[in-house]
Amino acid sequence: MDYSATIVVQAHVTKPDALRMIAQAAGSTVHDAATARPFVPLVGGGRVEVEIPKFGEAPPLAIDVFSPHSDEQARVSALTLQAALVTVTDWPMEVR
Repeated sequence: MDYSATIVVQAHVTKPDALRMIAQAAGSTVHDAATARPFVPLVGGGRVEVEIPKFGEAPPLAIDVFSPHSDEQARVSALTLQAALVTVTDWPMEVR
């Protein structure tokens, strides 16, 4: 079972660009980029996936941070990633 926390981003960005920026902020790489379920692995066994708005829908972009350990670990990982993203993007965001 995976636990999750979500970073909500109020920005127009493509999924590949979002994953690239997340990987850069996390010091990681995008895995399975050419598939329907690309992700960025995190230290400690977690991962990040991105959900983009469907055609015609407005933002937000959802960055889902998963942890195999606990809800608290997922939230800590999301807050850590959010802090790192602030250094490489100007996205307005919050953790939920």
